[in-house]
Amino acid sequence: MTNKWIQQKIGDSFEVTNGKTNTDDAVVDGAYPLFDRSTEIKHSNKYLFDTEAIIIPGEGKEFIPQYYFGKFDLHQRAYAIFSKKKNQISIKFLYYWIDYNKRYFLKMAVGSTVKSLRLYMLQNFPLSLPRYEGQKKIVEILSSIDEAIQKTDQIIQKTESLKQGLMRELLTKGIGHKKFKKTKIGDIPEEWSVSSMLESDIEIIDGDRGVNYPKQHEFYSEGFCLFLSNRNIRNDSFDFSEPIFISQEKDKQLRKGKLNRWDVILTTRGTVGNVAIYDDSIIYDHIRINSGMLIFRAGKSIAPEFLYYLLKSPLFKERYIQLGSGSAQPQLPIGSLKNLLIPILPQDEQLKIVCQLKTLDLKHYSEIKQIAILKDLKNGLMQDIFSQKVQIN
Repeated sequence: MTNKWIQQKIGDSFEVTNGKTNTDDAVVDGAYPLFDRSTEIKHSNKYLFDTEAIIIPGEGKEFIPQYYFGKFDLHQRAYAIFSKKKNQISIKFLYYWIDYNKRYFLKMAVGSTVKSLRLYMLQNFPLSLPRYEGQKKIVEILSSIDEAIQKTDQIIQKTESLKQGLMRELLTKGIGHKKFKKTKIGDIPEEWSVSSMLESDIEIIDGDRGVNYPKQHEFYSEGFCLFLSNRNIRNDSFDFSEPIFISQEKDKQLRKGKLNRWDVILTTRGTVGNVAIYDDSIIYDHIRINSGMLIFRAGKSIAPEFLYYLLKSPLFKERYIQLGSGSAQPQLPIGSLKNLLIPILPQDEQLKIVCQLKTLDLKHYSEIKQIAILKDLKNGLMQDIFSQKVQIN
């Protein structure tokens, strides 16, 4: 018996059809999922299909497949793929095959502003099929990793929810206090006080926006001083996967905006409210902010890590949304930030709060690392399986 995979097209063995429903037909509490062009699943009071299927958005920047088994509604610009030959070809196998080869859609999609897929493009999607028993084994392997990813993701969501609640509690109620007083920022311990950023010993520094601000041709893939962009600060931490640099000469020409160790950085334009801290774990000795960021430099009365947690807390995230609304491109004016009120508390209590929050952060980062390992494992297995480097019989 040969292990050779059969070459065909999706349309040879699967039905491909689009839906009939409009986005306006979605209801909040509908009994059935409504799949449209987005990754967010909406709901409907009716269903068009009752089957095992793969759903592909017909328009968008990405064409991410979704697997579903049951009754569902479908938007007129989305496609459903389901089997013609029951028990001969695994729909779940096809889902993994499409997910692995989804770059095909980006090559085939038409349109200049909004990319779209045509029905024939899905019908002509190249497909390699092992024997049915092999399909089932491949699905078992990849599904087991998906289940582990899903469980880890659920743990991450719980940890994040716990962390957000703990931040809100610790940054307003502190540790071990019994008596509280009313203030402009809510009830806080009697021993605490309230101050504006301006009146505190926190220094707020913006970047150099003068004539010497680097031009596009003055950025390099490596160099003396790392020059931050918004893509370097994501999820309240640094991301140096796409660093850009300026020369030592250009660095000397700029006046403001250079980081000291333990400075806290806040993004103030575009994607506002992302926070990072320049602690000893960062390998770069010379870093500058761009014009859409601010440096918060803690004075003697405030622990830098406490300031970091304060600026990324739900209390402050809510204020960033309020301050940044009302314009086409959200911005956080430095004047408004200086007037924000913050709790003032003894530094030893600040450090105790930091210790508790760092413990949860370490747990959170460990879980994120674990999910990344699982995703890398899955991608590697898919590469080996679908290139037939590894034979699954």
